[in-house]
Amino acid sequence: MSKSKFLKPPLSSVEKEKKAEEFLNFSTSQDAKQTELIYQPAQNIRVLKKEPVKPLALRFPKTLADDIAEISAITGLSMNAICVELLRPAAKSKLKELKE
Repeated sequence: MSKSKFLKPPLSSVEKEKKAEEFLNFSTSQDAKQTELIYQPAQNIRVLKKEPVKPLALRFPKTLADDIAEISAITGLSMNAICVELLRPAAKSKLKELKE
């Protein structure tokens, strides 16, 4: 007979409750971890800072909206993230071209 793939014994009810509590308090624990990371610069920890955002209404063809929606469905990214990813390189190159 082949050996079982499972090496760890099942969790006890106390361990299950502990894991459930950690899961429910995930956002608060993440905030605490992030504040800890920010105040430890000697460890070469890279902290990502969000850029300020500005809402912008765009009008574009329905076919393009459908394509973006399909990309969103396949990748799981938001439509906003996809639009920004597509627009940023073109905007930077256009600005560079205009400045020259």
